[in-house]
This record gives sequence, C-alpha cells and structure tokens, in this order.
Amino acid sequence: MSNRIYVALDTPDLARAKAMATRVRHHVGGIKLGLEFFCAHGQSGVHAMAELGLPIFLDLKLHDIPNTVAKAVQALGALKPAILTVHASGGRAMLE
Repeated sequence: MSNRIYVALDTPDLARAKAMATRVRHHVGGIKLGLEFFCAHGQSGVHAMAELGLPIFLDLKLHDIPNTVAKAVQALGALKPAILTVHASGGRAMLE
C-alpha cells in the first residue's frame, strides 16, 4: 500500500459510508469503520464495505477480560481487518 492515510467513515448509514468510500477510494490507503457503524450493521456491513477493495481499519476499541477480548478478536478474524483496535488499559494479559 503506497498511501497510509485511512479515511474515517464515522456514520451508521451504510449507503453514506459506501458513497464516501467510493468517492475517495483512489486517494486513500483504506477506510476506518467505527463502533457506531459496526453496531448498526455488524459483520455484514463490514463485508459490504470490503467489496470496495480497500483495507479496513475496524476501530472497535475492545476492552474486557482477556478471554472475552480473545474470543471477540477470533470472531472478527473472518473479516480480515487490516487494523483492529483494543484498549491497552485492559492490561498485558488481555493484549496477549
């Protein structure tokens, strides 16, 4: 990837997110989808955005007990996000 800039699509509206991503797709390195988008559309929404062919930064800021975060990350693995956020304040055990 030559462009490391990701555009933040901070909207729960799938059509709007797709339209914005389509407009900037040749100028950015990827798209960032946040918690509001994920709560509104779940994995199917991420799959819909992935059809645009851009890497996805899934900004969910996961923070819970280690086992819960591990299983959440495992479940999200099928989405193949380029980047996935977790809170470091969850401690070393959670991050491992």
